[in-house]
Amino acid sequence: MDIDYNDNVGLSEKDRQSDLILRPAIDLDAAWRVTALNTLRFNIGISYAAYMQHSYLDTHSVLLDPGSQLAFDVYIGGILRLTFYDQFAILQNPIDEPTLSNTARFDRFQNSAGLTALFDFNDLKFVIGYDHFTYKTFGGDEFDFLDRREEQVFASASLRLSDAVTVGLDGSAGLFSYDLPINNDGTTWSAGPFVEATLSQYTTLRLDGGYQGMDFQQTGTTGDKSNDNGWYGGLTIAQRLNQHWSHSFSIGHEARLGLEVNFYQYTYARYLAQWRLNPRMTVGLQAFIEDADESGGVAQNSERSWRWGGSVSVSWRLGNKLSAELNYGYVRKDSDLTLRSYYQNLGTIGLKYQF
Repeated sequence: MDIDYNDNVGLSEKDRQSDLILRPAIDLDAAWRVTALNTLRFNIGISYAAYMQHSYLDTHSVLLDPGSQLAFDVYIGGILRLTFYDQFAILQNPIDEPTLSNTARFDRFQNSAGLTALFDFNDLKFVIGYDHFTYKTFGGDEFDFLDRREEQVFASASLRLSDAVTVGLDGSAGLFSYDLPINNDGTTWSAGPFVEATLSQYTTLRLDGGYQGMDFQQTGTTGDKSNDNGWYGGLTIAQRLNQHWSHSFSIGHEARLGLEVNFYQYTYARYLAQWRLNPRMTVGLQAFIEDADESGGVAQNSERSWRWGGSVSVSWRLGNKLSAELNYGYVRKDSDLTLRSYYQNLGTIGLKYQF
């Protein structure tokens, strides 16, 4: 059970509204070893949000955590692992979308169903897969123009050069189609190398980059005729300084599908840290910065926005199964468009019981 105090539920620059929100939740992780080589896994997180002052924002049905999935692993011949999966989520919080403003709820259902094949030749590995992605919004026609389907294929090859270094290539291609003729249909693709390295006993690194493209047909009414052809990249360094302190730093750049435009260029940096004060108390730190630059469109002016923020949390083990957590988070968005900037303070008290 979490209790949130949010001082800007609508992500508004003016007329900010606050509320106290109750969030009961239950998570289930299950695994069934069908045979010695085949395993069925089921993970689901179910929650609800009840607003004390703005009851119209209450969850319509339930929320499903993004980690919810049903997956079945099948091993064949010692070198091939097939994974059949269905990953699903129902989300409501608009803060997850960098380009949204003046929105109190953004209800959407996301489902990824597909197959992944892993060929493991010890130092040499190949992965190929197919994914069918469905994106469906709820709550009327405010966001129904975002409803779409995507067909995605992906592949990667990796070679372990030593115990400390692995190199490889990643590639993907996709076809997306919107249900309504507002946003433009199109195709996406990306390809590039990556390297994973153990720099020391306590430090690991992953670096990837390459070229990506987004080609859009003129099937919608947004008036955005932009295509994207550019680079993507990411760097993550994780380090465990000692038995009490561990942290990681990530930076990256990529293009993403837009909301009312074809796409936006997204650049980010994130820092995560965990400090174990004693066997019962842990402190967590997070910080991030984001830059989102939208492509052009007729329906509205394209937006350039900058978001930054962070959070600090303290958790206590009250017993073998019961724990408590305090969390404070802050997010600020600065936009070059009128009345699309905001800031939000969020405080949370949580209790968790593990059966």
